Amino acid sequence: MAKQEEKNFEKYEQFTLTMIPGAFARKMRTCIIFQAFRFAVINIKMLIVVSKSH
Repeated sequence: MAKQEEKNFEKYEQFTLTMIPGAFARKMRTCIIFQAFRFAVINIKMLIVVSKSH
């Protein structure tokens, strides 16, 4: 497995400041339930901002 990780870093050698997401972050990005929850939260926040402007 160490060889596979080294290959990932070779790809990003030019951009040493680029963060590579960890296992938890990758799992959350692909979880449909979490994405639906985040979508709802962001929409509620937008509704609050828009309602304050009117």
